[in-house]
Amino acid sequence: MHIVFADEIGTPFLQMLKDRGHHCEVAHNCSAENLDQFIQDANVLVVRSTRVTRSAINAAPQLGLIIRAGAGTDTIDSQAASEQGIYVCNVPGRNAAAVAELTLGLLLAVDRQIPAATADLREGRWAKATYSNADGLKGRTLAILGLGEIGLEVAQRASAFGLHLRALRRSERSSATLSRISELGIDLYDSLQELLHDVDIASLHLPLTDRTSKFVDRHFLGYLPEGAILLNTARGDLVDEEALFESMNSKDIRVGLDVYEDEPSATSADWSIAIAGHPNFVGTHHIGASTHQAQAAIAGGVVDVIDAYTEGNLLNCVNLVDRPLGACAISVRHRDEVGALAAILACLRGAGINVQQMQNEIFAGASPTAAVATIRTSMAPSAQILHDLRQVDAVLRVDIVDRA
Repeated sequence: MHIVFADEIGTPFLQMLKDRGHHCEVAHNCSAENLDQFIQDANVLVVRSTRVTRSAINAAPQLGLIIRAGAGTDTIDSQAASEQGIYVCNVPGRNAAAVAELTLGLLLAVDRQIPAATADLREGRWAKATYSNADGLKGRTLAILGLGEIGLEVAQRASAFGLHLRALRRSERSSATLSRISELGIDLYDSLQELLHDVDIASLHLPLTDRTSKFVDRHFLGYLPEGAILLNTARGDLVDEEALFESMNSKDIRVGLDVYEDEPSATSADWSIAIAGHPNFVGTHHIGASTHQAQAAIAGGVVDVIDAYTEGNLLNCVNLVDRPLGACAISVRHRDEVGALAAILACLRGAGINVQQMQNEIFAGASPTAAVATIRTSMAPSAQILHDLRQVDAVLRVDIVDRA
């Protein structure tokens, strides 16, 4: 396959893919604006920070898979990909430790004013009295917004600092997540107001969606106590920066940010924001996942996704329907021979019945053997259609196994 990397990837991982027979191309100096020039013949596109627009997707007729080398896929137009039948997959969890480490680093930097103290020392100023008024972390309360892989890694490290941990209660959490919540002693609250009303620190680890855009608004900030710390190592658009700036002035809110609303897409640029000049601000340059350990883990995850795709499987696909579709499911047991499925599908097509999902499983044993096709359809077949299916030469049995 022709694989294009819109962002850098480690040489060893490129070589691994080349050794598998893939043609790999690293698109140097690539951006959202010129991505379409690099992927016209690509079968697979791998991106880390480069935005993938509808225009770029439409310019790549051979494209079958887009991989986000990280967790969040909000930089990819997944709707456009779905319209073209292109899988969008991610590599979740591989950078969780690195982001959690930076989160705790920002927290310490805010509490102990490390950047300002360093700047004074560089300027030849000794100001011990100025920097001797930190609150300290032991016994403080941390609210974690988002208990995915990163949020749980933050909780684990924060627990070692003696912080009391909180999060929102969610009904859809897995048993594994609930087990970790219990192990880490995280207290759960039913509402945002209850969660935040007396916390010392709030840390954001949410995905960016329509629901979470500007999640930290004036209401959120109004729930925080005076002098609280806000950390964001997730997505810049989770925060209304204008409202945050106001709260830094009115409520002495202190912030540690790695991500920003309108941050540059380039790795180097002249760029400034008002919030960065505030004395309550500590910031980094969207580097949460930028450790050698994390990048190696993510690159390995990318290779795993490509290997699975080559074998006809999918890992971490985010734009497939995750629920059964259709009005009913039909089970068709048939001989595993050429033309069997084609005849079955032709029968459904002749009746104007759309196939929305299908799985065909082959039984073990020497050829000839049998298979079972489970077909979810847009409407339930009539008795006549069921009769016609049973008359197909290769069909052994037809059953309705589920009706919506």
